[in-house]
Amino acid sequence: MSKLRVAVVGCGGRGRGHMRILKNFNDVELVAVCDPVDEARNTAGDELGVGNRYASLEDLLAAESLDAVFIATPAHLNGQTALPCLEQGVNTLLEKPPGMNVTETVALRDAATRTGAKAMVGWNRRFHPIIVKAREMVEARGPVTQLVGEFHKSITRFVKAGRFPEPLMDNLFLETPIHALDIVRAIAGGEVAEVHSVVRRTISKYKDVHGALILFDNGCLVHLIANYTTDARLERYEIHGRDISAYLEGVSHGVVFCDGEKHELSGAGSSGTEEQNRYFLDCIRADRPISLPAANLDEAVKTMELAEAILASVRP
Repeated sequence: MSKLRVAVVGCGGRGRGHMRILKNFNDVELVAVCDPVDEARNTAGDELGVGNRYASLEDLLAAESLDAVFIATPAHLNGQTALPCLEQGVNTLLEKPPGMNVTETVALRDAATRTGAKAMVGWNRRFHPIIVKAREMVEARGPVTQLVGEFHKSITRFVKAGRFPEPLMDNLFLETPIHALDIVRAIAGGEVAEVHSVVRRTISKYKDVHGALILFDNGCLVHLIANYTTDARLERYEIHGRDISAYLEGVSHGVVFCDGEKHELSGAGSSGTEEQNRYFLDCIRADRPISLPAANLDEAVKTMELAEAILASVRP
């Protein structure tokens, strides 16, 4: 069996995480890394034993024959970095968000459609063992009736770090809480029927409080909270169905209540990224389309449309 030739663009922590996973797949050859920062590129190359290193995406695409590329650039660069790959017909997994707005995401989808490239967004909660198991348990008894998604971080810490440009700083909802938005939309199923949201700037000059009530056409009701006025990272979900409820804390453990019993869930250390990457590569090898539970670019457009609807409701 020939190995899939894969490159990773973006050699920060997230990119190196993808590289370590890829190196453990015996049907994959990590042939190149790409990053404009010399230190990041060489550190990753040395750590993972990758000799082909490129400072520019243009040079990478011109020099390498690739079966797939993984995009792990800073959040605001994901879409514009993935676009040339898709335009050249290279199968692409890009980290979230898939662009900073719906327009960028649609451009990715259209490019992939034109060239036939397979494309997938790295919303790894769709593959997280705890979430997958909890969803299966709830849906085995009937439809999901109600969901809660929360993702909180500190805007103060982001300001001090100075990592991101102003447009992203005022839309950090797209940087991390978009994980929560995507997974509750995926679990809810159906199409969005109503969105009622409040977004505010409170302790900073950036949007730091987000709350949304979302009704789907199948009757599922979603409550989404994304708060940046805290001092800690917190992620949690609730999935409610017919005489059953799942409560997932930190995507590291959870409990399901049904039939008078309490069932403990454990993620066994998985983030869902390995499962996600394996799914993407298997689709390439088998030449089958990216479909549910994964987030292809049709799915990505829907999540970004919902994100824009929420962010449109900025209040004083």
